[in-house]
Amino acid sequence: MRTFYIFKINRELAILTKETPYNLFKTIDSLYYLDSFNMGISNKMYHNIFLKFEPDYVNKRINSLFKNNRFYSYDGNVHSLSNKYRPENSTLKVYKTHIILKTDAVNPSFLVNFLSSDNLFVCDFKNRDYFWLNQFVR
Repeated sequence: MRTFYIFKINRELAILTKETPYNLFKTIDSLYYLDSFNMGISNKMYHNIFLKFEPDYVNKRINSLFKNNRFYSYDGNVHSLSNKYRPENSTLKVYKTHIILKTDAVNPSFLVNFLSSDNLFVCDFKNRDYFWLNQFVR
């Protein structure tokens, strides 16, 4: 099971780091692992790097794309796909600050079909993996 954190990156920073995503990952990684003592610094940096999602809009968009999929379910800000034929078990949670995708699929449907937008950066901190979503190899 992999856990992907999806962030909407400030446009200017996205332009600066498009060709050097490692630098952006290291910055986000350092924020992710900051202790509670440094949370004030983290919050200031966070607001300079990331843009907020509009959960209502994102939830409606996901639901409209997957509502005809018999393996899809939706409750509040949590979207799930459980497809034994593909196979895929994925859960996507939408927050104002980020989106979390937990999946066992190699090419999760949520990444392939929904989130193909510029300035979305994906991090898997545990596996040290990162990429721009619009460059995700399907």
